[in-house]
Amino acid sequence: MELNSLKGGEIKERSDQQHFTMYHWGPLLFRTTIKPNDIKALQELSKDKSELWSDNLAGIIEGEYKLDSGEYTKIITPYLKAYQKAYRDWYGLKLNAVETTAAWVNFMKKGESNPPHIHHNCHLSSTIILDLPDEIKNEQKNWKGTGEGPAALSFFVGNPQNFHTNSLAFKGKVGDFFIFPWNLTHSVSNFNSDATRVSIAANFKIADDNIFEKKDGKEKT
Repeated sequence: MELNSLKGGEIKERSDQQHFTMYHWGPLLFRTTIKPNDIKALQELSKDKSELWSDNLAGIIEGEYKLDSGEYTKIITPYLKAYQKAYRDWYGLKLNAVETTAAWVNFMKKGESNPPHIHHNCHLSSTIILDLPDEIKNEQKNWKGTGEGPAALSFFVGNPQNFHTNSLAFKGKVGDFFIFPWNLTHSVSNFNSDATRVSIAANFKIADDNIFEKKDGKEKT
């Protein structure tokens, strides 16, 4: 079987010499991996607990603290450039510069969770997993229910329908960096281990109004 990815989410396959095409619809859910040295830099940045941020967030999490957006941006800029490329490939549209509007760290402990929610006053949202202790990994491994289980990061599009993929869930690993549209519903389930799952969330805005500019620059929607 041969598989080729084309622009705009178009996938072409060949199986037993029969050609066919599949079109991936819906929002771009981008996933990449943060390099170890950048993980260390983000972990160092996350030590600043001077400004509690929980009152501004949906999470049922006691330890949520605002981070320096400028310092955060310096670390993740190369990954934003990769996202711009993915955006262009997925939508067939040019994405101009992306600005961080807010960044914060979540120290999620036993019994805490982040219920299904969206983010407002931004164009894009994101999350980076900084620490996923072995206790949580073992709990996930021993999970007997459906889905990805404890501490799973889940995304939802609309209501369940026949012949639709309406949700994706990830156990996650340290260094995972997800970027997604502001209105893509997402959540993180609770866990029972005596451990702390650490993640950084951030919101972004497109730097100018040309967020729907065509590749050739001649047409906008």
